[in-house]
Amino acid sequence: MGELLSTVVQLVSSYFTRMLDRRAVSRDAKVAAELMAVVLALQEVCLTGHRILALATTIVSGTARPDDVTEFAAALRRQSTLVDQLRSRIETARPLLATVEVEFALSVAPFLDAKSGLLTRWQQQAATSQFSTTTLLFLPAESVTRAVAASRPRPDATSLDLDRTDFVLVVADEMRSVRRREVRDIRTATDAERDPVLRDIEQARARLETATQLCAGLLTATRETVGPEAFAELRRNLAGRELRR
Repeated sequence: MGELLSTVVQLVSSYFTRMLDRRAVSRDAKVAAELMAVVLALQEVCLTGHRILALATTIVSGTARPDDVTEFAAALRRQSTLVDQLRSRIETARPLLATVEVEFALSVAPFLDAKSGLLTRWQQQAATSQFSTTTLLFLPAESVTRAVAASRPRPDATSLDLDRTDFVLVVADEMRSVRRREVRDIRTATDAERDPVLRDIEQARARLETATQLCAGLLTATRETVGPEAFAELRRNLAGRELRR
């Protein structure tokens, strides 16, 4: 799911960078705290994605140990949990973020809609077919672009929900297209399948690396905008919040 995560990170990064450029965050400590929570959640999703792809490389190459296969399945489950946490972070931050970027929630809805968003669709796929390339790589860039273009926010525009009619049809069509050429189980990939899958994994890793660097850049920019003392306080508050969970 390198393409999907990379697209989400780029989208969030574009909005957050505009906030930081206007120094809107420095004028509202609560907005800064919620922004940090979202960025850290994005970073965790990206790092777990890197591990999933690294393990997939060993599995497809035929060099995996039994522990690698077990860890791969566990990492997929963890990633699904992290997606839920990311969705929760953004939903919590949405009212505050709307004060500086009113269109933010509308832009992320195609990805984070709880019923049919692209990340939800990936979670459903991962729950039913852990070792398929559809789970590992999900949708290519052109499919993500078409799905987002078909999405519309609900008229009230008060949540991450979509008007799903066209969006669901397009996503279903793109999923059928991907499944027609999927490798159903990367543990048993044939010689003919192995090299193309490994190339796709490398491309996904490159996309995730870019996304991870964007997250790091956002953390740095946030620290510079709010100042070292405020940033340290934000990190302490976030750490305390995690301990209370």
